[in-house]
Amino acid sequence: MDQQPVAVIGLGYVGSVTAASLAARGHRVIGLDRRAPVTDAMARGIAPIPEPGLEERLARAASRQTLELTTDPSVLARCRASLVCVGTPVGADGQLVVDDLLAALDDVARFAPRDHVCVIRSTVPPGLYERARRRLARPDVGLALNPEFLREGSAVADLEKPELIVFATEDEHAARFCEALYADQSERLRRTDPPTAEVLKLVNNAWHALKVAFANEVARVTLPVGVDPFAVMSLLCADTKLNTSAAYLRPGMPFGGACLVKDVASITTHAAKHAVDAPLFGSILRSNDAHLRFLVDTVLAHRPKTVAIVGVGFKPGAADVRDSAPVRLVHALLDAGLHVTVADSAVLDARVPPLGLDALRAALGDPRAQAAPDVAHAVAGADLVVVGHPCAEDRAALVAAAPKVPVLDTAGELSRKLSDEDRASLAPVVVLASRR
Repeated sequence: MDQQPVAVIGLGYVGSVTAASLAARGHRVIGLDRRAPVTDAMARGIAPIPEPGLEERLARAASRQTLELTTDPSVLARCRASLVCVGTPVGADGQLVVDDLLAALDDVARFAPRDHVCVIRSTVPPGLYERARRRLARPDVGLALNPEFLREGSAVADLEKPELIVFATEDEHAARFCEALYADQSERLRRTDPPTAEVLKLVNNAWHALKVAFANEVARVTLPVGVDPFAVMSLLCADTKLNTSAAYLRPGMPFGGACLVKDVASITTHAAKHAVDAPLFGSILRSNDAHLRFLVDTVLAHRPKTVAIVGVGFKPGAADVRDSAPVRLVHALLDAGLHVTVADSAVLDARVPPLGLDALRAALGDPRAQAAPDVAHAVAGADLVVVGHPCAEDRAALVAAAPKVPVLDTAGELSRKLSDEDRASLAPVVVLASRR
């Protein structure tokens, strides 16, 4: 990387670790913070936070003479790029306070040379990238987001041996800088769009918080019946195929089936029976219902008269419709006054009575819903097509039918499993789908 210095603005938890680690690896770094005691301490090799390995990095940087510390923002005029690591605490209204971040951007706008790159590592609220772009008001300064995923107590290790590095920018000069900065960790580097990067850090920490709350609720509902919650969670975590994996972590239809709904209801009832306050468990079914209402509202927003739904099993390709979310969606749309036609080859292929169309009619459980013999019949005349949980045969049939109406890809089946060419033959309105 170019040896023109890189500035690290804000020497709190993230900034001090970032500055010391980069400098220890041979990058020329200027650490900038308004607090003189912090810059003075780091200049003497004293870590401003008790982080394992940090003082060793400071000592290595000192021996290599690669780290300069200052409170003077005019040093930005000498820097190729700046990594903004200032704090964004939460305010009384629950929103992140970005005053210090905006002040740092003002310094960049004032002092940075042409072709400077400003990389924001601070945790930011949605919409900050565009706000930052307007605040900088410097088309010659590239802007990028590079959210950090550092844990107190292991921040140095997390920075130097990360599982994932994410950056986002609309500027190719800034993209090249980020790629060069992480050249020795390129296999972990992922580029995304700014709105995704803004939300990612918040979602990550919400997920971690959810896991803690879940484990604690497990403790509260198991202890009244003499069960060791540590044993329960140890066994849960031993299953890395389903329980501690990416399984079930893809947005889509509400959950359904023979197990999830009844078992969530059971553990919630158990908690109430033992007077255990378990709001997380109690909210799961409510959240599931809210998601179904969202899908209903999405359909109604298109003002269709006739809707075709492809795939009504409780999961993709399944003939089992017990507590099926697509079937619940059918009933909700019928109740809203829409005409609904349904196709599902997996249900039509039933091996025990009822069979064929009779099996599909029985699965729907409502004479108002029309069971179609195939996808082509279902989508003919429809104003809108909803993709629920289709089997592979029905996905292919939908492409062949190529309806010239909006297609709501509720569970991402088209976006994930169709080729670009096949998808282009449709006119999907992406609801919860990803093209990646």
